[in-house]
Amino acid sequence: MKKFDFSNGIVIATEWISRLAIANLMWLLCSLPIVTLIPSTNALFRLFYLWSKGEDTPSTAKFFWHSFKKDFWNSYKGGGLVWGVLVVLLLDSWILTLLAQTQSWLHIYKYVLYMTTILFSLTALYYFSLSKKLSGSGPKQLLAAFWLMIGHPVLSLLLAVSCMLLVIILLRFPALLFFFSGSGIVGLATMYTNKAIYHSSMRRKKKISEEY
Repeated sequence: MKKFDFSNGIVIATEWISRLAIANLMWLLCSLPIVTLIPSTNALFRLFYLWSKGEDTPSTAKFFWHSFKKDFWNSYKGGGLVWGVLVVLLLDSWILTLLAQTQSWLHIYKYVLYMTTILFSLTALYYFSLSKKLSGSGPKQLLAAFWLMIGHPVLSLLLAVSCMLLVIILLRFPALLFFFSGSGIVGLATMYTNKAIYHSSMRRKKKISEEY
């Protein structure tokens, strides 16, 4: 059994922390005009997709900037609608939280909206990760993300809980927002999407082997 090299592990961990921090800073800088949030987030998902395949990027900042410029306009085609719906749902949920509701139907509407926002947010996280792996139109990719989300309820729940825990930690230590806010969530989305795809492929192989 190979012994764990503690010093080498520290070096690798430090390297990855610096990568995440640089990627997050690039994401924040490129998102400053607000309207560029979509291509900036697209570049961040592209970077994590590359890392998830085991490919290395000599310069995280350079690759991010190259991807940001290259896919600037294309990122709005599929991601624009998803971002638009997500922003509307989040704003509506936030407004309803601030209002003091007295009617029972408003309470019912509020919780239905909360659930819809959570499910669509998870679908969006799967969608942005899948869009780097699958070809096809935006609606088809969104539908695939939705089926992936509901087809793996445990992984989707773990993704939601992980994101909420990350947000709580970031709010508890605001300085970390500059280094791990976007990169942390995108990293979690990429990881759980890869796990869901792997489990789906295993199910498919098992089903095929059972048929033959």
